[in-house]
Amino acid sequence: MTLHAGQVLARLERPTSPERTRLAVCSDIHLATDANGTWKVFHRTERHLRAAVDCVNERDIDGVVIAGDLTRNGRPVEFDRFDELARFDPPTVAVPGNHDQPTTFDETESLPVTNFEERYTPGSLPFRVQVGGIDLIGLDSHAAQPGSPADTWDGRVDAETIVWLDETLGQTTADETVVTIHHNLPATGALYERWGEVLPVTGEVPGFTNPEPLLEVLRTHDVALVITGHLHFPAIEDDDGIRELTVPAVSSFPHALLVLEVGPEGTVIRQLPLTDGDGMVESIAHGHEKDRVLLSAAQGATYPLVDEFEEQW
Repeated sequence: MTLHAGQVLARLERPTSPERTRLAVCSDIHLATDANGTWKVFHRTERHLRAAVDCVNERDIDGVVIAGDLTRNGRPVEFDRFDELARFDPPTVAVPGNHDQPTTFDETESLPVTNFEERYTPGSLPFRVQVGGIDLIGLDSHAAQPGSPADTWDGRVDAETIVWLDETLGQTTADETVVTIHHNLPATGALYERWGEVLPVTGEVPGFTNPEPLLEVLRTHDVALVITGHLHFPAIEDDDGIRELTVPAVSSFPHALLVLEVGPEGTVIRQLPLTDGDGMVESIAHGHEKDRVLLSAAQGATYPLVDEFEEQW
């Protein structure tokens, strides 16, 4: 069987790994059990999750990380269905998104914070795991705390996590470290605004309420790459030494996941499709008025977004 090689999204000098490592990254699956339509094409979310599982399991992948928003609204029934379908063969971890945990303004029952940790992390948030030659760190940017629902969809990282991150990064090799968090850093929000100067996009990015402590620690330790989700469109942005890779969504156009192929020379990032042409047409029909669908198309037209290799691997 011939597998889709994927479209090269970027070639980066960092991260590096002493051994060949392939990390699959999914985000914004928004699995729904009883919803239809919208730009997230809710009635197809089960199909798209199955496609993501098949895409990973057909390849030689060392690990999977999901950058948040596993479900539509964080209901236990949605997580249960997610668990039934998300049968990834490689070891898989996830960080929560703004739709995965309790909020004060959502009347639906939500999965408790501690239950998310038990089901989708090595046991706690934040976490650190080894994937091949990569140190993978996962952070919780959801504003909810155990017993205390969030009052916003903006991201927030608490002081205890910042201390943990500072200590943990002091034990890692910067070039071999990847940090995953759901919410986007300020530089990607600025990208949204720049596109607004040439495209009819008027939305805004629900970013961090307190980005500065996180940015300071990431910058101090010269982390090779930060992976985020949330925005549903692919991007690579740099902010004074911090490189952020924003992952396209599984649920909405372009319905894709990424595979990072990391070796001593650097990293090649490939985007792999999870639907066919008819699926893309249906997705655009549902989301043609949505800013992020337009931005996904605009970003995709400029691949590779970054190319730091003189020649392809």
